[in-house]
Amino acid sequence: MGRAQEIETWVTQYQAQSPQSILKLAAQQFDTLALAFSGAEDVVLIDMLHKLKLSQIQVFCLDTGHLHPETYRFLDTVRTHYQLSLEILFPEAAQVEALVKAKGTLSFYQDGHQECCQIRKVKPLQRKLNTVSAWITGQCQN
Repeated sequence: MGRAQEIETWVTQYQAQSPQSILKLAAQQFDTLALAFSGAEDVVLIDMLHKLKLSQIQVFCLDTGHLHPETYRFLDTVRTHYQLSLEILFPEAAQVEALVKAKGTLSFYQDGHQECCQIRKVKPLQRKLNTVSAWITGQCQN
């Protein structure tokens, strides 16, 4: 059975299981596993990882350069509370500098978020995902 089929089997078997069971399965099945921490909804997952003692799962956050001071305080609070090694990912400085030089710091208000998000979110996320075999997110997908 191929990996895609195996994952489909897990989806069927685990769709009625607890999130904790799914996290345990993921930790057993994937060599390198990471959790994308982006806000309060992800603290539930961090708490589960902590209680399940799954400290081998990496936790990372994207810093776009546009985060609010409250967000940094929140990240530090979570890091301290869970004694978490939180990896902060940044966009490539040269790409941000070129965008800001060409269009200003808030160009996404005029021309949409596509270009800015590609540089500040998508590319750093892709870099990280290229280093892990699977990832976890608290974001819903319908």
